[in-house]
This record gives sequence, C-alpha cells and structure tokens, in this order.
Amino acid sequence: MSRASILATAERARMETARQVEHDVDAEFERARRALEDVEHGIASGAIGVDRPSAIEPALFTRVLVDPHLEEVTFTHAALVGYDPTGNAVLAPESRWQVAVFRTGASDVDTRLTQKEGEGFVSRVRTRPARPEGPERIRFAAPLHTAGAAADPTDHPTFTVLATRERRGRAIWSDLHYSELDQALPTSERRVIVSLQKAVEDESGRFVGVLRVGLLTNELDAITHLGADGGPREGHRIVLLAVDTDDDSKQVHLVARVTPNDHLATFDDSLRVVSDRPPPDVDALLASPLVASLDPDHPNGSGTLMVDGEPYLATLHELPLGSGGTSGWFTAILAPESYYTHDLVRFERASIVGFGAALALVLAIGVVTIGAVRRGLGRVVATTTRMRQFDFAPSNDASALRDVDEVMKALERAKTVVRAMGKYVPVDLVRRLYVANREPELGGELLEVSLMFTDIQGFTSLSETLSPDELARRLGDYLDAMSEAIESTGGTIDKYIGDAVMAIWNAPTPVAGHERQACRAALACMDAVQKLYASRRWGLPPLVTRFGIHKARVMVGHFGAHSRLSYTALGDGVNLAARLEPLCKQYGVVMLASEEIVEEAKDAFVFRRLDRVAVKGKTRATDVYELLGRVGDDIPKRQLARRYEQAFEVYLARDFATAIELLAPQEALDPPSAVLAERCRYLREHPPPEGWDGVHVAPSK
Repeated sequence: MSRASILATAERARMETARQVEHDVDAEFERARRALEDVEHGIASGAIGVDRPSAIEPALFTRVLVDPHLEEVTFTHAALVGYDPTGNAVLAPESRWQVAVFRTGASDVDTRLTQKEGEGFVSRVRTRPARPEGPERIRFAAPLHTAGAAADPTDHPTFTVLATRERRGRAIWSDLHYSELDQALPTSERRVIVSLQKAVEDESGRFVGVLRVGLLTNELDAITHLGADGGPREGHRIVLLAVDTDDDSKQVHLVARVTPNDHLATFDDSLRVVSDRPPPDVDALLASPLVASLDPDHPNGSGTLMVDGEPYLATLHELPLGSGGTSGWFTAILAPESYYTHDLVRFERASIVGFGAALALVLAIGVVTIGAVRRGLGRVVATTTRMRQFDFAPSNDASALRDVDEVMKALERAKTVVRAMGKYVPVDLVRRLYVANREPELGGELLEVSLMFTDIQGFTSLSETLSPDELARRLGDYLDAMSEAIESTGGTIDKYIGDAVMAIWNAPTPVAGHERQACRAALACMDAVQKLYASRRWGLPPLVTRFGIHKARVMVGHFGAHSRLSYTALGDGVNLAARLEPLCKQYGVVMLASEEIVEEAKDAFVFRRLDRVAVKGKTRATDVYELLGRVGDDIPKRQLARRYEQAFEVYLARDFATAIELLAPQEALDPPSAVLAERCRYLREHPPPEGWDGVHVAPSK
C-alpha cells in the first residue's frame, strides 16, 4: 500500500470520526429540542395551561424527570402588549413570573417560582426527589420555601432576545454560559450549560412567554473521549471549537476541554474554555491557517500541521446543529502522521528481507480486507436502521465486496418500491401498517373527520387549449402547491380526481383541532396557488379554485376488492362536503364551510353566514358560511359581510323589502348580495307559503 493511499484512507477515517462526533453532539442537543417541542406543542394545543405557574410546573418537572441529561427546563411568562420601534417586546406590568425546574444533585429536582410581590420579585423553592421512595411518595407535593429577593426574569437576555419581533417563533441555541438560576452562587459552584430557548404561543397564537431547556457541557467533554490523563484516545485527538466572525476579526475558542486542568473564564461577557497549557498539537491547530480559513462558504478543511518538527494530520468538519444558533461550531480530528504510516515505515525497512516484505504485504492485505468488510457491513446495518426508522431516501452506497454490494442494491430496490407506494397511499397510513406489522384489511371505522373538496373553475376549457404534456406539467405544479399546503396542516390527500382534490383531517392520524386545520389549509392553498400564478414559470392566466369544507362522522378505512383496496372515507357527510364546493358558484364565492365547521373554528376564523340551503339529494337544510380569513387579518369584505348578514336575518323574517334596501348599495360589489337581493325581489312578488323557514333548495349538485 502506497503512502498516498494510506493518507487517503486516514483522511476518510478522520472524516468518519468527525461525522460520528457530529452525530453524538446532535443526539445530545436533540434531547433539548425534543423536550422544548413537547412542551411547546402541549401549550399550543391547550393541553398544558400557562394561566398560572402550577399549571405548567408538572410538565416541566416531567421533562427533567424522564431525561437525566436535561439539567433545567424554565418557562418565563409575560403578557405581550406590542413592540417598540426597534422590535423589542413591550410587556404588560402584570402577569410576569417564571417557573424553573432543575437538578440540584444526583437525586433531587428543585422547582423555583419567581413572582412579583409589591415593588420587587421574590423567589420560592421546593425540593423533591426525582424518584421518591416509601413515605416520600406521600409528601411528593413539597411546599414552597421563600429563597429571597430576585431580579425580574423578563429582563434577562434569555427572555428579551427571544421575545423580539425578529426572533419570535425561532428556536435559538446559546453559546456556553452560566445557568441563570445560579446567579447567587460562587463562580466555582455555578453550572456551565448550553441552552435552547424559544418564544412560545398558546392555541390562539398569542405570545405567552419563553421556554428554555439547558444541557450541561460535561456531556461535550465526554463526547470528545478525553482520557483520564488528558491525552488523546485511540490515536486521535478530538477538539470541539467555535469560530466567531465579525466584520473586523475572527476569534477561535474551545467549546470542550482538551485537558483535565482546563478551566472557564469570561472574555467580553462571553464564557470560554481556557487551557493554560494546551497540548502542542492543539496550540498549533488554533494558530494554523486551517482554522483561519474557515467560513460559511468553506466549512470543512484538512491539512498538515508541524508540531515540534513532526507532521500532524488535521481534519476540520462543521457541526450543523440546526437553525437557531451554535453556528460556527467545528470538530477537529488530530493525529500524528506516524500514527497512520508507521506500518508502512516498518515495511520499507523490512523490504530488504524478502520474507519480511511478503509478511508485511499479507498483513496489509488482511487489514484492508477486514476494513472493507467492516465498512460494507456497517453500510448495510446503517441502511437497514434508517429503513426501520421509515427513512427511505435514496443513497449511493456501494461496496467493493460483491455480496455486500448485491445486498445494498437489493435494499435500494426495496426503498424504491416503498417510495413509489408512498406516492399512491398516504405515508402516515403506510407507517401505521408498518409499525403494526399487518396488512390492510377490508373495512373501516366510524370517525369524526374534517373533509375538504376543491375544484378549478373552467379547467375543462383551459385543458382544451394545452397539449397533453403541457397540461400534465401545469396540473402537476398546481397539485404540488395544493398538496404541500394541505399536508403542512396535518391533512391527508384522499385522492385526486383530475384537477379536483379530496382531503381529510383526523385520519389516518389524529389531528387536534382538525376543523381549524382544515380552514387553515384552505387559506394556505389559496396563498400557495396565488404565488404559483404570480411566478414566471406559470405563464397562464390565474385560475379560480373553489373549496367546500365540512365536518362529519363517516366511515374511514380500506374499501374496494380484496385484491385491490383504497383508503378513503364514505358516508352521507362525504356527500355533503362534495356538494358544498360546486355550491360556491351559485353565490360567486370560493370558500364554503358547513355550520359544523364554523361552530368549532369561529374563534380563530371569520365567517359570513350566506344561506340556509338544502343541497340536491338532501332533505335536511344546513346553514352554509363563506370563509373570509383569520381572526385579526385585514379582511376587505368585512363591512359588506356584516350588512349582508343583517339583510339575511330580515330575509328569514320575511321582510324582503327591508332586505332589498340593505343589499342595494353593495349588489354591484358583492356577488352574494346580488344573489340574495334577486331572490328577495322574486319572493316579494311571489310570497312564500305559510310555514316557510327560509330554506333555499339548491338547483344542482
């Protein structure tokens, strides 16, 4: 084996080590992301209350309890009044409090409650065992004890930065910092953490505070495999560092210890790991052009360092830890060149003796073969692991070993089949069948779902002017935009019928507030297609899409023949939902919702009551509503809608002349007003019989 091939193999080995470090760091940070998302989703869905500290404390305590890697979980509550001209949050003086749950030892979990009392803030603390035993279970709800005066928690940067208009809704990672909860402790006793924080909203979209999850940096030291003597592990030294770049300079600092004697110090209000006597290879790395050349456009690098006259090989790899912060973190893998080439040197020295040369050759071939087998089997294991996690993304893994390569090709073919199936069957349904390890069976179950039917007005005329290929491409662009908007709200595409779409919420996967999600999807679809029509690649006149939305209990499941099934919804509610969409045309609107949808979604969306109608094939009348937009949106038709609803009320009271008078000023501006006014004129000339209840019988589907 040549020197060049050995160094190339060494480079791959270092890069693999760097990727493993990236995986380990990301897995550690994922704990905080998962905990934050769980609590955030609970608040957003209304499952976790934030109206008082005692409502949210159990959720925070549970997260710390179930994950021993979490050091603290803190929620700071405040009422948002607005933003100042610089984008900083303006808070109401009342309702400011903080609940922090954190570890104080191997077995205790404390809760600190900070609230305003009088002119200042006071903290109270309760200590509870993480796993109470015996009599401790009876006294689990420990009392709060006053800890003393405290600062306003909404003045701390971990709140003020996250509450700004610019960062609201974004999860932000911090750099190394002392825990806010330890401000009263001596520096030597304060915990060093990295934390993830985010401004959160309740189920109505109202800002309620900032949630923060903290991790101890000791875990980063463990990931670097630092030995007890501070030396490198298994021939490699792993260094975690960060590069801070501003307009004038570039600062490089350590994120984890490189020797057991490293300590922490504060520079320019930032906490840094300081090594008074860094190992020579680390010292050479920090001063090398390799580090100086790192930037967002060149996040990785490799090269050679001279350390006391000996060449060291270094590989730097960016740690892409996701959005929200910790950008500029890197892992560096260092090893002396002799670590890789010492076998080659021995071979060269022994080449004088033929037997020694032959023996070295056999050993080298054995090492390479074993490495190839290990890497090949490792790829097979990694691919099957991803498939078990329902990751069927294609990959280009190949192996020099024929048997391993055949296995990899077979796995790729299997992933291709599953990806293809996902284009015809809802992915959530496939995942449920996969987890349950069973095949679909004919039949269904009665579920309450929200349904949406859409159709393009005049699509048939447009299709006659396009070639088949052009028609397929345009329709594909349109359905891509619609599908993305529907799936982003938890909806499932039941089927495409030409240009029409049938979508369903709350099946096969439960969706909280599915009525609101269906309304949100309709507005999102409208926004998505408008952006598509405005793009240069569309190149056609804008189309008009009509929507019908309804909630009902229907049969949902697998229907069809035993040899071929379709997952869909059946029932009277589906038929009513399908009839709402074409009913839009009669009123000159694009979105109609049933009264069942409106009853559940009226707190989040603005509707206009249009009519009381009996659709074709139905004897029972239902009130239909036009979906105008979200609560809080600027809705141009709001005044027209209010006047229309006043006219509709007097219409139901048989006062057709007053209804005509109310509608007259807006007939030319509002198609529904023109429809109702025309109907009132007819009824004024041809009065309805006694017992008439205002029901309009729709003349078509």
